[in-house]
Amino acid sequence: MNNPVARIKGILGELLLNGRQALEVMRAQAMRLDRIDEGQALRLGRLEREQARRFAALERKLEAMGAHGGLPGVPGAPVEAIAAEPLDEIASLSRERARILRLAALLAPFRPRDARKVRVGPPRDGGYVMVEDWGGLAGAISIGIGDDDAWDRAMLGHGCPVAQFDHTITAPPGTAPGLAWQPLGIGTVDVNNIRTLRSLIALSGLPEAGDLVLKMDVEAAEWPVLAAGEATAPLERFRQILIEFHWFDRIGGDRWFAEAEAALTHLTRSHAVVHVHANNWGGAALIGGVPFPCVLEVTLLRRDVAELEPETGFFPTPLDAPCNPSRPDIFLGTFRFPQPPADE
Repeated sequence: MNNPVARIKGILGELLLNGRQALEVMRAQAMRLDRIDEGQALRLGRLEREQARRFAALERKLEAMGAHGGLPGVPGAPVEAIAAEPLDEIASLSRERARILRLAALLAPFRPRDARKVRVGPPRDGGYVMVEDWGGLAGAISIGIGDDDAWDRAMLGHGCPVAQFDHTITAPPGTAPGLAWQPLGIGTVDVNNIRTLRSLIALSGLPEAGDLVLKMDVEAAEWPVLAAGEATAPLERFRQILIEFHWFDRIGGDRWFAEAEAALTHLTRSHAVVHVHANNWGGAALIGGVPFPCVLEVTLLRRDVAELEPETGFFPTPLDAPCNPSRPDIFLGTFRFPQPPADE
């Protein structure tokens, strides 16, 4: 397309259509499942209004381009001078959309055949949906426990000893045979009270052979840790991995996106996403016209454990529970998105 104004309008129209359609589907499906209440409706309304405001402003600027003779072959002010501001904003929206769709493709959920999912832990923040597969586990590593070890204790009930790590607390929430806490955090190097995942595995006191489970809730430290790759974050021993991913609304930052994409690429080489759940404490954002949770709980299964097929069901499921019980869960639908255009 040689006409720059027409190209801008095409990008703008596609962004607007994608965002509106996604919100309409989200609202319709949530209402069908009777999962929408006044709070959910207000949040969806805010997303719609914010999207409408941004695109209305862009459309006004595009109209000004035509009115001032910015079209090719029409005398008047050059298109570059008039289009600079809307071009920058449209480019930013288009870039954000491409980025979130690239991450969403890595997070697309699968269904393990002949497997059953169960909730492990409480019906609130701190509980996770997992594949029911405990046989032969050598133990679990729980990184970031704060004042809640309910998941750790639930794993004990499945005969799985748990090595706990958290450098932000002075003592564990409780003690029990099979629970072992150390005041260490996770990072990309071994320094002070921070250790790499490879080092934490070695320090866990768990058997040196056999499958493990990893649970990690470390307030955005997950991105650089996993982005560092196999040298410091080996994943082959983990049959299941449970991670809370933080702050997708920061996708406009180049460093954040580079780390996030590297982290998810490392994870999904050996593991597949089998469950997703939005943490409703974090809310949702409209990222390049795509509604997306800011904080996402993800369960991954090692690819050699079960035969996998694309998941077609909706999230949240009956096994899920809102992290903040005073607000409804955030509806995610199938959590499968279109691929970004090849040139983005």
